Amino acid sequence: MDSVGLANTFVAMNQAQTGQAIQAEMMKMAAQQDANLVALLQQGAENLQSTQATPPPGLGGQVDVTA
Repeated sequence: MDSVGLANTFVAMNQAQTGQAIQAEMMKMAAQQDANLVALLQQGAENLQSTQATPPPGLGGQVDVTA
């Protein structure tokens, strides 16, 4: 193998390593975004449950229409 072939092999290996590192970082970012979305949905569900359990003062669960 001549020096040009050896240099080309080295460049190709370096590019492959860089590509793998970028892919790994992108996967980490996607996993973090998914975790953030799950946390947001859980917080929204908890807020929804807490507001359904106890309405704010002055608001009841039934409407008096006898008047």
